[in-house]
Amino acid sequence: MSIRTIILLPALTLLFSCATNEEALPYIENKQLVEAYKHLASSLSQTRKPLLYQGGHQATNCRDYIKLATKHNLDETLYNQTVKSEYLVCDALDILSRSGGVSPVPTDVSTVGEQLLTQLDLRSFPSSLYRASSEHSHTLKSLYPGKTSASGTIASFNSKDWSFTLEVVAITRVNNNEFPDWIVWVLDEAKTGNYRGYSTLIIYDPNTQQSMKGSLYPKIL
Repeated sequence: MSIRTIILLPALTLLFSCATNEEALPYIENKQLVEAYKHLASSLSQTRKPLLYQGGHQATNCRDYIKLATKHNLDETLYNQTVKSEYLVCDALDILSRSGGVSPVPTDVSTVGEQLLTQLDLRSFPSSLYRASSEHSHTLKSLYPGKTSASGTIASFNSKDWSFTLEVVAITRVNNNEFPDWIVWVLDEAKTGNYRGYSTLIIYDPNTQQSMKGSLYPKIL
């Protein structure tokens, strides 16, 4: 079965579709992830900077990372914080390989970033903004109304000292019901100092929720 690439303008979003169109496949928005998914086998085996785990274990490619991620805790070092960003694509490829596609294909994702900005509960996953959240104020928009923005599938907060970005990189069906789920990358970075935090979330059934919750992937031990 061959795969062809469709370019959806103006967003330049790439979607892979079987030539027979009988099998629904995931909708992928992020260009880096598009290329990785297009060459899945080589992407999983591609050598990356070593990611270090407690007990002396290390991952140097996605296959190692996927095996180790649910069995061992990462070393909490500045080096690891930075290198972890290279393995976000591994999280997404692992999720996509276990998921069903979406049908019909999303035709308008222009409001996705705004939904992240106004609906994602920052208390539902670990980040630097977790402690800043409260019962009455727990979204990017409500916490920092003058310092946030949304564009396409990206929501962001920027201040003099901090940068926090949420990006929906793909839409697929993870929990096998009729509603699409979102794969989200979190980039959480201090502009001054050494803090770096990178993680992957799954938002299940976002279009059925008033308040979205992000589930960390893979789950921390």
